[in-house]
Amino acid sequence: MRFAYVLPDPASYADWAEFDGDLDCMKQAGYDAVELQIADPAEFDEERVRRSLQAAGLPMCAFQTGATYATRGNCLCTPDHAVRQQTIALLEAHVDLAARWHAVVVFGSLQGRRSNEPDRAAGQARIEAAIARVAERASARGVTVAFEPVNQLEVGFNNTIAAVAGIVRRMNLPGLKMMVDTFHMNIEEQHMLAPIAGIADILAHVHLSETNRDVLGAGHWDTAGFLGELQRLGYQGVCSVGVYYTVLPRRDCIARCMDVLRAAQGSARRRRPRRTPT
Repeated sequence: MRFAYVLPDPASYADWAEFDGDLDCMKQAGYDAVELQIADPAEFDEERVRRSLQAAGLPMCAFQTGATYATRGNCLCTPDHAVRQQTIALLEAHVDLAARWHAVVVFGSLQGRRSNEPDRAAGQARIEAAIARVAERASARGVTVAFEPVNQLEVGFNNTIAAVAGIVRRMNLPGLKMMVDTFHMNIEEQHMLAPIAGIADILAHVHLSETNRDVLGAGHWDTAGFLGELQRLGYQGVCSVGVYYTVLPRRDCIARCMDVLRAAQGSARRRRPRRTPT
């Protein structure tokens, strides 16, 4: 099982030494990769980040795309054609960026809320048309867009694993897969493990986020049980840890979450049923 940690946009750091320090902390803790929240690829200092990751010995595994829904009004369900086109162009830029990094594009929050489009059918149609266009570009570039079910308090459409899986299977494009986030699963899913078995063939990325979005172990998510199910299903992707609401310094979070992951992996191995000799 490979683990990454989600870091904010490098542009939000006080300086590059702080960003490099977080990468060093991740490497020392034992993470395998980095996931970044990026507002706009056009504003991303790609060369400087590449040097930092190479120095730390960490690859990039994914880029998150949803931050500009809140900060810049980007949205796919809106009836405003100009905003939709702006949002599609942003996602296409993320696809091009991901192609250069061999990384996954995480998509979910840019769908928008029902306040952006109260007509569910109209909003859904716009979202699907947009994601098909972006996924076609991703398919041509050899990139995976990982469509994330986001809970109904944050996004007005496609909140469940079943809803997103239906779209991914219907479109049947090589560049469109799906991902899950344990925080959203805890809100939307009736069962915490059962839905995963039905999407094993289209699951490209995973977010491990505690039920209160603090460090792993501060809520009530069964991390060991979840990792054990991923291993049972043969999941080959990366699991990225996201900590979004905490009073702890980031480097403490990085270290504490890895401690929980190591313990959870050991517990998951102990839970595996032993094979009966034949």
